[in-house]
Amino acid sequence: MMSSQKASDLMAESGILDRIKVDNFLLVLAGSRPCSQTTLPAEMPGGGGMGSTIDNMVAPRMGALSSERDPRRKMAAIASLKKEMARAYERVVMDSPQYRAHQRWVKALGLRSRYADVRPTIQELYVFRERSTGGKLKDLMKRRERLREKAYREASPDHTARVAYPEEFDAPWLKEIGAILGYPECCVEAYARDRVRGVNVETRASKQLKAAEREGDLDPYVYFVGYFFPCSPRCEAARALGRGCQERLDELASAFSRLYPSMVAANRERVLRQPELIAEYQAKARAFRGRQR
Repeated sequence: MMSSQKASDLMAESGILDRIKVDNFLLVLAGSRPCSQTTLPAEMPGGGGMGSTIDNMVAPRMGALSSERDPRRKMAAIASLKKEMARAYERVVMDSPQYRAHQRWVKALGLRSRYADVRPTIQELYVFRERSTGGKLKDLMKRRERLREKAYREASPDHTARVAYPEEFDAPWLKEIGAILGYPECCVEAYARDRVRGVNVETRASKQLKAAEREGDLDPYVYFVGYFFPCSPRCEAARALGRGCQERLDELASAFSRLYPSMVAANRERVLRQPELIAEYQAKARAFRGRQR
């Protein structure tokens, strides 16, 4: 059980989203999941604004790149742009109080962490308890880099998701990362199978949930953490895991256990709205690219 003072201090922490405090810190601390993943800066307070600031900082370089026609100069410009984006990320994100808050609370809770660079302006923060988990993550991140290098070498002229995120279409990789993040095996299997077959998992999960809601009698605890897509809205393994998380939080920190029901309800609502949310993100990306032309 956490001390009341530490729970109070964490509750008052403004540099970490409440959902991240529970899903990605306390559920790992409680042993309900071996590891969590937080995408930075997207899942930080003010993360959207940070992303916009970085976009504006590198926009002139992006515009110059789009107009460059010489292949050799274009390659050099891309390398230079990546460095500039990484520097912007350091200034805007890594120097922020929110970033430091995540680092501080990993240490305060006696947890371990590993950062993985996804893009020059995107990082993943993995939080875990056991040293062995860190070793598994290190191996997975190396495998992801090899998958990406292979995808770039074999890329067709059209830049698709299979080039940008090839690990999302590699079943063994997906199954291992899903197990480390503590998702039920049946849900991990369904996710990997759908991704490899080209099925949009987010749309599938949203349609399943809409259909199930019409039948009624759904347990929201199936959606026990954010951005988790169960094999079914009635998955018994996910439901049991969610109920177990509630029990662990009841024992660990009552202040956060009282928040948890509203969080799982929000997780379910987010899955329901995934097609809409993805469309909004894609529209913003297109608008940004349009401004660089």
